[in-house]
Amino acid sequence: MNDEYKPSPDFVAKVMQRVHAYEAEKVSFIERIFWSRPVRYALAGGGTVFGILKAAPVF
Repeated sequence: MNDEYKPSPDFVAKVMQRVHAYEAEKVSFIERIFWSRPVRYALAGGGTVFGILKAAPVF
């Protein structure tokens, strides 16, 4: 190996800390969708309509 190049002894630890911090900050696709207000209202409205349509034959 080249004598001039000497990696930092804690290089792997630093990289793994950065990777862990990045992964902890990352927001999943599902969470981003459900944080959207229009999507939440659409899901709630769709569930309401579906519930009414399923209950209609009972009456």
